[in-house]
Amino acid sequence: MKLNHFTDIGLRICMYMAQKQQHNAATTISELSERLCISRNHLVKVVQFLSNNKILAATRGRGGGLRLGDKAGSIRIGQLVQLLEQSSNLINCQSISCVLDGSCLLKLALDSAYQAFIEHLDHFSLQDVTAGKAGVLLQQLIQPSIAISVDPVDIQA
Repeated sequence: MKLNHFTDIGLRICMYMAQKQQHNAATTISELSERLCISRNHLVKVVQFLSNNKILAATRGRGGGLRLGDKAGSIRIGQLVQLLEQSSNLINCQSISCVLDGSCLLKLALDSAYQAFIEHLDHFSLQDVTAGKAGVLLQQLIQPSIAISVDPVDIQA
């Protein structure tokens, strides 16, 4: 199974934001783009989606910015992946003409495997996956931005 690019970016954003939450500081799309080396255009779409789904909280104006919508320990990775993937089906037998007409067990097997995958990921929170060496590396990315005052939000929600 391969996660889509949208999910990959969303997970990276959330991991960065989980570490940023420790400083009680907001961030901007420009900062995310620079620190995570991700195109601003890609980030805008993902940030808007995460904001619309209450994973991120966006505040406009002076002193505003992006923050994680909940505590990192409360956000389950499986649920986040499922949200970002925007589908719970690995295949859709109705989307194309299938000569087997739903008589095989492939869809059932794949759906069961996907559900087990999500359930396994739900054993981990955003806080869990940003601990240890990953947390140290994320903190190194964040440190230059802590001393700088937060710019007004530069998203278009």
